[in-house]
Amino acid sequence: MVTPPPPAPPPARRSLNHRWLLVLPFIWQVGLVPVVNDVSFAPLHIPFPMCWQLLGIVATSIVVGVVFRLDRRAGVEREEAEFLAATEPAGHTAGSRPDRGPER
Repeated sequence: MVTPPPPAPPPARRSLNHRWLLVLPFIWQVGLVPVVNDVSFAPLHIPFPMCWQLLGIVATSIVVGVVFRLDRRAGVEREEAEFLAATEPAGHTAGSRPDRGPER
């Protein structure tokens, strides 16, 4: 009689506190509106609130990129791949799409 291997130990709990950085774009776009709305400075003849929104897009892109990198370093991609492999429906292969058939 063959004994089954012992179950794998649970993965070490990693810190995902860096995801709190995603609050910064919200604060930028919503929280600081009362401060920005009354500024009369118009760089390049563009109203300051519009410039603020444009800079907010750049800042948000940077924050999302930083969080993505920190997630990758924390091993979230590996965990997601393991989850997808474990929950993949029977008969479904990686190169086929269940709604349209195989990719070309």
